[in-house]
Amino acid sequence: WYQRRVRGLLTRLASQKNYPCLILDGGIGTSLNNMGLNEHDAWSAPRRMGEKYIRESVKRVHLDFLQSGVDILTTNTYDSEFDVEAFGTEQNFKKSQWIFENIEVANEAINEFVATRSSNFPRPLLAMSIGSFATVILGRAETANREHNENEDCSRCKGYGYKAYDIQSYFNARLADDILRHAVQCGVAVLAIETVGDFLEVQVICDVLKTKATLLAESGLCTWVTLTCLTEDTVDTGGSVTACIEELARCPQVTAVGVNCTEPHLVSPIVAKIKKVLQDSHAEDKLIVAYPNSGETYLSRQLREGETDHWKKQSIYKDWNFADAAVKWIDSGVNIIGGCCRITAKEIAELVARLEKL
Repeated sequence: WYQRRVRGLLTRLASQKNYPCLILDGGIGTSLNNMGLNEHDAWSAPRRMGEKYIRESVKRVHLDFLQSGVDILTTNTYDSEFDVEAFGTEQNFKKSQWIFENIEVANEAINEFVATRSSNFPRPLLAMSIGSFATVILGRAETANREHNENEDCSRCKGYGYKAYDIQSYFNARLADDILRHAVQCGVAVLAIETVGDFLEVQVICDVLKTKATLLAESGLCTWVTLTCLTEDTVDTGGSVTACIEELARCPQVTAVGVNCTEPHLVSPIVAKIKKVLQDSHAEDKLIVAYPNSGETYLSRQLREGETDHWKKQSIYKDWNFADAAVKWIDSGVNIIGGCCRITAKEIAELVARLEKL
C-alpha cells in the first residue's frame, strides 16, 4: 500500500502535464561553477549558508532550475562531514543543522517561484540529497567515469575497502530519525540516495531503510536509490549492476530505482536491466529514475601540464544532445528524468521545451 500511495502521488503530479514523466534538476556544483564559484567554494557551499554570497548563489541555482520547468528540486546536501561514530546522538543532530539550512534555502526558492505562478500551479516536490558512503573517503570522487590517481585503485573494491559496519554507521547518521522527521516538517517529500557505487553499500542501505519502515510509511516519504556505473554490467567498485537492482527491488522502502552520475550511453542498457529485474521480482510498482552526467570524464587527480579543467571531453559525445537522449530514455520507461554533473538549467529547459511539443 505504501508503494501504491507514493506512485499515486507522483502519477497525479505527472498527469497535470502533457508528458508522462517528472523532471528533476541537474548538477548544482556545475551550476555554481558557472556562476563564478571556484571548485572549493562550490563543494563547500552546503556548509556556508551563513555567507550571503554563497547562500544567494545556491538560491539562484535553485530558481534557475525551477524556471527551467522541474517538478522535483534537490537540496544541496549531497556531500557530508558526518561523524559516523556519533550517529543518532544529539551531537550529530546539531551537526546536521547545515542540512536544514539548505532545505530552507530550497524552500525559499520554491516559494518565490510558485508565487509567480497561477493558484492551481502544482508545487514542485523537494528531494533531500544523500550522497553515497564514498563522500566520506578523503580524496575520492564518487562518479564512476573518473580518472584518478593510481593509489586510489584500492577503493574500487568491495565496500570501498571498508566494512559493512562503517557504511551502516554513515547511513544511520544521514538517515537518523530526528533528521528525517525534521526534514519532513520542512517540506521534504523525497529521499534521494545517490551515486551509490557498491553492492555491499546497496545491501546496507536496504537494511537501514527497513529499520525506518514505520517512519517512512507514516510520513509518506518517497525514497530512491541510484547507482553510478562503470559499465552497463558493473557499478563503480566492480559489483554486479543486476545484483544491486535485485537487492533494491526486494526492499519495500525503496520506491524508485535508477542510475545517476554515469556516462549517458550506459543509461539505456541499465534501464532495460532495471525494467527486467522489477518485472521478474513483481516490483513493477517501483519507479525508474535516471539522471546521468554529460559523459565528460572527471579528473580526480592533480591537473597535468596543458590541462585547465577537471572535466575532460570525450570524442564520442562530441555531437551528443541531452534532450534528444532524454526523450529516448523516457520512451523506454523512465519515470523521473534529470541530469547530474555538467547538466545545467539550460539543458533541462531544452528537454522540457521538447516534451511540451510532443
